[in-house]
Amino acid sequence: MTKTYEYYNPTGVAGTIFQDRYAIHPTETFTEASERVARHMAQAEQGEKIGEWKGKFQDVLAKNLLFPGGRIWYGSGRPKGQLLNCFVIPTSDSREGWGRTVSDMIIISGTGGGVGINASPVRPRGTPINGAGGTATGAVSLMSIVNAAAEVIKSGGGRRAALMFALNHNHGDIVEFLDEKLDKEKLKNANVSIIFNENPEDFFEAVKKDKEIPLKHGGKVVSTVHAKTLWDRIVNNALHGGEPGMLNGYLANKMSNIHYIAPLICTNPCGEIWLSAYDNCCLGSVVLPRFVDPKSKTMDWDTLKDTVATGVRFLDNVLTVNNYPLPEIKDTASSLRRIGLGVTGLHDMLVLMGLKYNSPAALEFVDRVMKTIKNAAYAASIDLAKEKGAFPKFDPDQHIRSGFIKTLKPSLRDDMYQYGVRNAAILTIAPVGTGSMVCGVSNEVCGVSSGIEPLFAPVYERKWRKDEKLHKEVLVHPLFKWFVENGLSTKHFQGSHDLKVKDHFEMQRVCQRHLDNACSKTINVPAGTSADELSALYMEYFSELKGVTIYPEGSRKDQPLTPLPLEEGLKMIEAARAEAVAGDCVGGSCSL
Repeated sequence: MTKTYEYYNPTGVAGTIFQDRYAIHPTETFTEASERVARHMAQAEQGEKIGEWKGKFQDVLAKNLLFPGGRIWYGSGRPKGQLLNCFVIPTSDSREGWGRTVSDMIIISGTGGGVGINASPVRPRGTPINGAGGTATGAVSLMSIVNAAAEVIKSGGGRRAALMFALNHNHGDIVEFLDEKLDKEKLKNANVSIIFNENPEDFFEAVKKDKEIPLKHGGKVVSTVHAKTLWDRIVNNALHGGEPGMLNGYLANKMSNIHYIAPLICTNPCGEIWLSAYDNCCLGSVVLPRFVDPKSKTMDWDTLKDTVATGVRFLDNVLTVNNYPLPEIKDTASSLRRIGLGVTGLHDMLVLMGLKYNSPAALEFVDRVMKTIKNAAYAASIDLAKEKGAFPKFDPDQHIRSGFIKTLKPSLRDDMYQYGVRNAAILTIAPVGTGSMVCGVSNEVCGVSSGIEPLFAPVYERKWRKDEKLHKEVLVHPLFKWFVENGLSTKHFQGSHDLKVKDHFEMQRVCQRHLDNACSKTINVPAGTSADELSALYMEYFSELKGVTIYPEGSRKDQPLTPLPLEEGLKMIEAARAEAVAGDCVGGSCSL
C-alpha cells in the first residue's frame, strides 16, 4: 500500500510553536522552512546531486515524514548555524581540567547545545593532594561550579543550559552526589544520573545478599558501602523526586559500535545517546503516524523505508555543513559521523492501527516497525559508504565484532565488511518534545505523542495561575476528537495513567533492541507505588536498557495537567456539535 501524501501545514498551537521556535522570520511557512532546511543540507552534495537531494529532502520535510532536531530547523540558513542538539565533554582531575570543563560548557551552551558530564575522573572528597597540601573537595564540587555557571547563563537572559551530571555508582562521592539535588535542592540546572560502569547484575546480587561493595578511584579502593543501603537510597530518591536516573554504561560499552576507538563516557541530558568525549547528537525523527492509513489500518512500508534512507543521508549531511562550537567536537564528528535517527508519534501510530499501547499485538507491531527502520537505516549508511566513503575510523575487522553489529542480519554484516558503513552509529529515540507538538497525524490533526511515550490522556484538565487566580480548562486530544467525529471506535484509546509501570518498561525494551544508540523514555510511576515494587522492576529490566528515567506522579508541585474520563471528552464534543447545529459557532465549528 502506498499512500498519497500532502504537504503539511501546522495550525493552531502547532503553528504557533513552529513560528516561535523554528521559523527564520515571523511569516515563514512550514513549506518555506522545509525548502530552506533542504537547501542548507544539500550543500554537502556535489554537482547534479545538489538539486536531486534538495528536492528529496524538501519532500520528506514538507510532507512531515521526517522531522529534524530543533537546532537544525532553527540554525539552517543562518550565518554560523550550529545544528547539533547535545554533546558530551570530558573532565580530568586537575585545576586545568576543571577550568576546561567549565569553559567548554559555556561555549557549547552559548550555541544552544546541551552538555553531558561524567565527573567520575575527579578524586573523591577528602583525598590528600600530594605536593599542594590539603585535601580534594570532590566530584560534586565540580558539578556545583558548572551548575553555577549555568545559572549565570540563565540569569543573563540566554537560552537555559541543558545539563546531565553523572557519577559512577562505585565512586567515593556517590552518597554525597545522591543527596545533593534532592535533600539539599542544589544542582537544579541539571539532570542527575548514576552510571553503572560494571555489570549491574553483580550489583543487584550484592544488594540481595546485603554485601558491601568497594568504592574506587583510579583503580584503588577508597572506602566501602553496603550495596543495599546505596540501592535503597537510589530507589527512594527516584520515587520521591524522579532522580537520579540510572545509566547502564556496562551495556552501552558492551554493545558499542566504537568499542575499538573510544569508550562511551556519558549520555546527553535526555539520555538518548551514549557518547565518547567531544561526541555529539545529530537528531531527526520519522513521524510514524504519517505512514498509516486509518481506514484500512495498514502501514506504508515502502515509503517508510524510503524516508529512513533519506533521513540517514540528511543527518549525515548535517555533520558536513555544521558550524561546530569546538575544534575537538568537529574532529570527533568528522571521524565517527555518529547520527541519531529516531521516531516520534509512536502511540498515535498504534491508535490509528486500532491497537492498545500495552497490548501484545502493539509490542509485536512496534518490534516489526523498529526492525524495518533498523534494516533500512543500515542499508542506507552502507550505500553512503560506497558513494562517499566509510567513517574515517572504520575498521572492518573490529567493527564487525561490535555487540550491536552482531545483531544485524547476515547480509548487512557482509555488505558492511566489504563496503564499510558511513556512520559509526545511526539509530536512537529522542524525546522530541516541542517538535512533536509541531508534527501532525494529518492536516486535520496537529500534534503527536512525543517519541515512544504514550498519550498523556485523551481528555484532561489544565490548570494555571494568572493574576493570582486559578484558571481551569478541559482539553480533548485532537486525535480522540477526530475519531469521535468520524464515527470510529475509541475503546483502544489509553493515556499514560491507564498503563502499569511494567507496560512502559516493556515498550522501551522492545525499542532498545533495535537501537545502536539509546532510548529516551519516561517511566510513569503512579502515586502509591512502593519502593519494593520499583526496585523489583528496575532489577527485572535495567540490564537490557541503556538508561532508565522515572516520573513519580505527584512529585512536582502544582502539576498542571490532570487526566479525565473519556466520557468527559465525548460530552464536550457532542456539546460543540450541538452549538454548531444551532448556529452559535462561526463557520459551523467550535473550538474545544
